[in-house]
Amino acid sequence: MGRLVAQVPNEDPERLKRVLDAKWRTIGVDKETLDLQAQDKKDREQAEKDRDEAFARLTAYFDDQLTLMQQEADQIRKAYNHETEAFRQQQQLKHTRREWDINRPDAKQLDMPGRVGDEDNRLGPSSLQKFDGEDLTAGDRKKAQIEQSVSWWAEQTAIKDALRAAEKEAETAHAELVKYQDLLQQTAKSEEESVRREVARATADYNKRLAEEKRLREYAAKQADLAANMAEMEATITSSFMTEDPNMAASSMSAYRVRKDHYKGMTETEKKAILDAQLAQMEEKKARRAQEQLENMMYARTQHDIQRALQEQAQRVDEFKKAQMARAADILKKQQEEKAERDKHLASLYRNKMAPEFFTQFGTSHR
Repeated sequence: MGRLVAQVPNEDPERLKRVLDAKWRTIGVDKETLDLQAQDKKDREQAEKDRDEAFARLTAYFDDQLTLMQQEADQIRKAYNHETEAFRQQQQLKHTRREWDINRPDAKQLDMPGRVGDEDNRLGPSSLQKFDGEDLTAGDRKKAQIEQSVSWWAEQTAIKDALRAAEKEAETAHAELVKYQDLLQQTAKSEEESVRREVARATADYNKRLAEEKRLREYAAKQADLAANMAEMEATITSSFMTEDPNMAASSMSAYRVRKDHYKGMTETEKKAILDAQLAQMEEKKARRAQEQLENMMYARTQHDIQRALQEQAQRVDEFKKAQMARAADILKKQQEEKAERDKHLASLYRNKMAPEFFTQFGTSHR
């Protein structure tokens, strides 16, 4: 056959393949069934695409709602802080309190000092206010240093308070974000369950229709095969012994009893009942596996989308915290540089270093 095919020219390799394929040549192709399967596949793909688009629109809607609510919360918090600070600046001043005269920090500054100057008439030998070699500017210098230190402390305190407030505000925003994410997850879960029920119902209907079609095809094939076999048997064999007729095993005592010495095996009805039960179990198991695979795939996809949304939110929170920490580090670095510059200036201004002439003057005079 192969030598003959090789000698005969053929311009269509596909036709040659079909001719050599005994199964294709004998059975053929059920085009209507293939078209029906292709249409069912397109319908399933379109339904899945519509579901994905619905989930995408729902996600965008909730994201917009969360953004609007966060902006509104920020505006309310900013207005509240502004009103609180204005009330403190206008209504809670220190000089308006009744304990101001008792706790007044400049009370001693308003009193008459113990010494006004070197020409003060109140200063006598017993006042112990005038000494040789004393530094009259030491008090002013110390006062200036204290004021400068107080200014530094106040500035550092304000920066720390601002950092604490920013951190607290970030934690509050994160808590609200987690709360809305939980709400979004619950809503998505309920919608997912509804979609699963619809998909399960559609899958069950489809499997039922396929099972019915298969049963009818198998039944028709069996009937045709049985008719052919019966015709052949009737034409070639007429002996009940050769045909091993199961009816020979029927008992005259009861319809449910058989004669063991004449038993020739099960009847066609019994065989068919067993075969139908096996086929029904196989179809049921196949449908159950397909349903489980579909549910697992949808659940994994939903969990992946939720996890990705949570990771994006967490990444935005981390970036915000990193930006705050970088800003605080820049401020601290700037303060350290300013302090180093001031320390260098003060060290060069008040170094109090003795020159060699101070030591060489001893023993050079009668004093």
